[in-house]
Amino acid sequence: MQKNVLVFFGGRSCENEVSIITGVMAANLLDETKYRAYPVYLTQSGEMYTGDALLDVSVYRQKQYEQKAERALLADGKLFCRRGKKLKELCKIDVGLNCCHGICGEDGAVSGLLDVNGIPNASPDMAGSAVFMDKAMTKLIAKALGIKALPFFRIAQPEYRKRGAMAIRCIEERLGYPVIVKPARQGSSIGISVAENREQLAKCIETGFAYDTVLLAEKYLSQRREINCAAYRSGDELIVSECEEPKTENKFLTFVDKYLDGGKDRASDFPAKISAAQADRIKGYTKLLYRRMNLRGIVRADYIISGGEVYFNEMNTVPGSLAWYLFCDKMSKFSNLLSALIEQGISEFSERQGKKMLQNCGVLSGAPAKGRKRR
Repeated sequence: MQKNVLVFFGGRSCENEVSIITGVMAANLLDETKYRAYPVYLTQSGEMYTGDALLDVSVYRQKQYEQKAERALLADGKLFCRRGKKLKELCKIDVGLNCCHGICGEDGAVSGLLDVNGIPNASPDMAGSAVFMDKAMTKLIAKALGIKALPFFRIAQPEYRKRGAMAIRCIEERLGYPVIVKPARQGSSIGISVAENREQLAKCIETGFAYDTVLLAEKYLSQRREINCAAYRSGDELIVSECEEPKTENKFLTFVDKYLDGGKDRASDFPAKISAAQADRIKGYTKLLYRRMNLRGIVRADYIISGGEVYFNEMNTVPGSLAWYLFCDKMSKFSNLLSALIEQGISEFSERQGKKMLQNCGVLSGAPAKGRKRR
């Protein structure tokens, strides 16, 4: 009997279109002998749509999904669609797969929605998702685990409005130039820029605040190599990919490098041409982060190598295309890995359901009646 899999993608995020590619790919790759895919598209304004029409990328052009799909909602662990003024139950959901990139999706929002509805989750939970969506929190986690990361300075918009000049001086004194400025809770290199002097720094900060209320200024290393490594859990075993080095002619991997200039056909070295010691360190850091943060599903950790040192950069809890290319030489082979992720999510949910929950413990029965004064 097929299990019903809810595949979430889109979201209230700058990465909405990228997420469509990931979600449609994953939904179409599910093993049809085991699973029935129910695509759920989250628009940038927050509506949810469902329907088999959403399995075709072309319906998102000119918002054709509004005519070809149906509005959707979740309740009591079930998926419903709205038809006129009535709700129609589509299925009882067995598990959810999160393919939303960025805020209001990758940040724990979808995980929370699944938890509230009592639905197993094949993707990272709320805690890990929320922490790693915030680049400043990510740095603190790395420091706590003894993983080297580049020095940084956190900039909050309300404080910057009051003491912007002081913030700029602190960045200059602590980091020096050049610095890279990033929105703390965006992905895909959105809103990121490099400053070589004070004037450029002020412009970079204003650019970053167009995308987020919290920024990260980080020491920029001109001689740098960006390295990726992915991981997932299968049963009790943690599987880690070989390292990849994407290529770019820019100062850092840009949105264009990642998605508009050939996507995964862009130039990259896989495995990365780095020393065995560096590769082992990156894989070890990735395992450590995965285990200590109790992650689930496929994640991709990004690193910077400079001057022989390895620095942890960030963690993607919903990586682009679910990083299938780091585990499979052909996309068609990714189907088996998706099956493993789904079964892992269902298994872990069953274990959690077996834990005790206090009910009717007497707090309310012993409480004073509403409006009655306590003596």
